[in-house]
Amino acid sequence: MLKSRIITALILAPITLGSVFLLPSPWFAAFIGLVVLMGAWEWTAMMRLMRFSQRMAYVLFLLLILLLTSKYLLEYQVFIFSIAVCWWFIATALIIVYPRFTLSWRNKVSKGMIGLLVLLPTWLALVQVRELAAGPWLILYLFLLVWGADTGAYFAGKRYGKRKLMPRVSPAKSWAGVGGAVVTVLLVSFAAKPYFDFADNTLLGIYLLALLVVFASVVGDLLESMFKRHCGIKDSGRLLPGHGGVMDRIDSLTAAAPVFALCLISLGA
Repeated sequence: MLKSRIITALILAPITLGSVFLLPSPWFAAFIGLVVLMGAWEWTAMMRLMRFSQRMAYVLFLLLILLLTSKYLLEYQVFIFSIAVCWWFIATALIIVYPRFTLSWRNKVSKGMIGLLVLLPTWLALVQVRELAAGPWLILYLFLLVWGADTGAYFAGKRYGKRKLMPRVSPAKSWAGVGGAVVTVLLVSFAAKPYFDFADNTLLGIYLLALLVVFASVVGDLLESMFKRHCGIKDSGRLLPGHGGVMDRIDSLTAAAPVFALCLISLGA
């Protein structure tokens, strides 16, 4: 399991970083769009859409939104990121009270709307951050925070994870894992401070941004776990050995990216 997880990560990392640093803006937007659409395909399984035509219709609907409204999405980015952050606060509440109030979101229409709230802001956030002056490096920093949190949580949870975080949502996740994630992102932030001029260029500002991102990444991970648990599936897909599906790989990023983007805009990055 760990071996295949590492091999997959070693393959994905250069592809991802190559897209961030080498692709022209339109191609980068298209690449991220493809990843989001693959995530949407897996999301349809959590919507319990069984027919190929139904699942493809949802993916094509999302593609249509990206193609027809991308210009307007960019114009109203602050509003969209604010809506996304509000949604993640609601998601946090739903995770805490699970399995209560599942009637409010377990139908196909509600899950479909949630999928749009999860995936669209992710695409917009990454595309918009990429357009900033230090855009590729800021995205690298975001990825390092999310990947670092995931790695720190994995190993700390394996070693010390006796006290469970949300056993009704994800029995494998622990408070020790959260602690490992926090320590890792603080170390990443400390190392990154000399290279970035944002968050008032203070260590406290960098740390606060990192903590917001790690909190969001945990919520994003738990939300997908909640949906998978409700549907009775272990992984969102089987495309990525050791990781599961695309959604299993980007679940943390779906919450972290819009939070990160909104913070950067607020700080005038």
